[in-house]
Amino acid sequence: MAPPVFFDPGGKRWYRILATVILLLVLVAGSASWLVPQALAQTWERPENQENDYARELLATGDPENIPLLGDSANPFSRIALVGHRHGGTVLTDPFTDETLRTLTAEEVEVVGDSPYVMERFGTLPEKQLMITFDDGPDATFTPEILDVLSAEGVPATFFNIGTNVVAQPELFRRMLREGHMVGNHTMTHTTVWDDDLRSREELIGTDRAMRSIGDYATHLFRLPTGDPDNKPLPILEAQQLGYLHVDFDYDTLDWAAVPGETVRLPELDGQGHIVLMHDGGGDRTATVTALKELIAEAKAEGYTFSTLAPVLPEDYQPVSTDAVLADDATALAVAGLTVAPEVVMTWLFWFGVSSLTLMSALYVVLALIGHRRQRRRVWPAVPEEELPLVSVILPVFNEEPVVARTLAALRASDYPHLEVIAVDDGSTDRTLAVLEEAAAQWPALRVISQPNAGKSVASNHGIMAATGEIVVTLDGDTLFEPQTVRMFARHFTTPHRGRPVGAVAGHVKVGNRAGILTMWQSLEYISGICVTRMAESVVGAISIVPGACAAWRKEALQAAGGYSHDTLAEDADLTMTLQQHGWAIVQENEAVAWTEAPMTVRGLAKQRLRWTYGNLQALWKHAGMLLRPKYGFLGMVALPYTALATLVPLVFLPLTVLMAVLNLAAGTWVPLAAFAAFVLAIHAVICVLAIRMVGESWAHLLIVPVYRVIYEPLRAYLLYASVLQALKGRMIGWYKPERTNTVLDLAPAAEPAEPSVPWQEGRRDERV
Repeated sequence: MAPPVFFDPGGKRWYRILATVILLLVLVAGSASWLVPQALAQTWERPENQENDYARELLATGDPENIPLLGDSANPFSRIALVGHRHGGTVLTDPFTDETLRTLTAEEVEVVGDSPYVMERFGTLPEKQLMITFDDGPDATFTPEILDVLSAEGVPATFFNIGTNVVAQPELFRRMLREGHMVGNHTMTHTTVWDDDLRSREELIGTDRAMRSIGDYATHLFRLPTGDPDNKPLPILEAQQLGYLHVDFDYDTLDWAAVPGETVRLPELDGQGHIVLMHDGGGDRTATVTALKELIAEAKAEGYTFSTLAPVLPEDYQPVSTDAVLADDATALAVAGLTVAPEVVMTWLFWFGVSSLTLMSALYVVLALIGHRRQRRRVWPAVPEEELPLVSVILPVFNEEPVVARTLAALRASDYPHLEVIAVDDGSTDRTLAVLEEAAAQWPALRVISQPNAGKSVASNHGIMAATGEIVVTLDGDTLFEPQTVRMFARHFTTPHRGRPVGAVAGHVKVGNRAGILTMWQSLEYISGICVTRMAESVVGAISIVPGACAAWRKEALQAAGGYSHDTLAEDADLTMTLQQHGWAIVQENEAVAWTEAPMTVRGLAKQRLRWTYGNLQALWKHAGMLLRPKYGFLGMVALPYTALATLVPLVFLPLTVLMAVLNLAAGTWVPLAAFAAFVLAIHAVICVLAIRMVGESWAHLLIVPVYRVIYEPLRAYLLYASVLQALKGRMIGWYKPERTNTVLDLAPAAEPAEPSVPWQEGRRDERV
């Protein structure tokens, strides 16, 4: 006998996995401890005052709220300078090089007063020269348009890029450099919060390293998001400490406030040199592109020239070419992994989810309608009663004392005339065997077999071997067949299905104990899954699970397949796919109805579904050779691959999806999530309405639709990860049999045989729906 799928008889697989994971974690931790300090280290060295808290301590020696300001908006650069006395005069010195910058005039000394430092604006712009700067890019849509305009007009510009955008749009960054533009640092995330010194450092250092990695480009230039350096001494001083020079602007187009179609009102040119502020990212910049064209045309008409910031930058602050080091590449990779990759993955998942859900739902709905129409319109040939095949009903039971009498009563009420029932007691420890024997004494069609406890698949096979009918019907110990069910099954075996002999027929299992939200949820799941999904699969020969609780099998097919296997917990799915491999036709019959008792507690439901999920994973793994094989038609090319994707995608990406959803909700961007949830709800509602209409079920099920996913998604996540964990551990999940409460609706008549009816008549359409 083959060992169960995923079973590890030696018990060492899990320890090997743990050892491998621990080893990888140790390697990652070791690499990180070596590489992270290098990546966090500043890129521009300064010899003085490099303590992390120096900037705050310096500002605390004065009044940062009323810092003296030297210079004005016509001076493009900003810095904090220390006030000192050298060579008999009052001078400004650089806090980080101790370089004497210049001597103050008497008027400036009066402005400075006793402040230990000042905010100084410096630098001079040439007359009639525009230095156009763009903030917040690169942007995939508008940066290329702006670059096209600049290229066509022969105008160089300076771009202050956001680090995450550089990593997301590396080719645009490289294009800027190729076309002769200058680039500055606009922080990693466009931050406006400077209360965390470590983050403030990395906003600049990380962006710097990303640009070095992607473009071999090193720049000292820096611009504060939202500007106003005169009132933000802390980030200016922290940037200086790291070797960056702040660049301001004096000609603000206010293009960021213009909506598409609105005209950007450009300030008048006055003949002086200006640093112009525009934006190539951060929103819809259609108005910016138009304004740029107008500004260039107007400036050229006024005799202006254009340049980057190069002519006015101090020599030590000119951008340079450089070779990226490992720390640069590691930073760019980390930024991509933390900021760009999640967005790319989530976008892919969103559109994959929307497109696959839409496509598969539409396909399955259309196929289900076709199948339902065919089934209702099908004319069954008349078969004389004496020619009807014998049907053997196999009933494996274990400790079913509370319910088995009703199960037998329902079978005895069947309207099919040629019936034998074989009940196999699998070593029950209650009075199940006694109940069976008492019933057999009153009903000659019932045979009872007793065996030591060996499991459901063994008991089922035992019954199949004892069966004398050419058709075998299976059910569970708590399942109540409607009177017509066996007849609805049997008629499919008299004629081929689309040129192939029928090997199995799947019935319609309904939840009979609808006593609350949980059982109503399961009832809706059964109805939609069977009436739409399985009916659609029946049309294209792609049924992968014939439920053992309500199914009919050709005995010849069962024997060819070797009966139920013992190496998966989803023996019905395993057997179904084996029959598909052997070329038997498998169909769905919605009028072969069986009522079952569903778990009434969350714990019971979780245990039942864990066995189902684990068993289905075993079956899918066992029959993985059927995937993407044209030989198996729709089943191999569509149904099974989609099932595999529906397992692998959540398994890999569910944690990221949940994290991103939480972050979006925390950020207040809940509209896309709500839209997607509404879309999924609408699709599911359509499927449920169709399924309910097809089988005439209660419309009360629609009350469950709004909360369906609230139950389904957490349950699916638990089942998926719990099943995979058990598979990795190589352990078997035990067979779970829910506690029987005998609460299925009282559908079975008294234990008296029904008068046999003519199973199917010439020219008659069965309209029981």
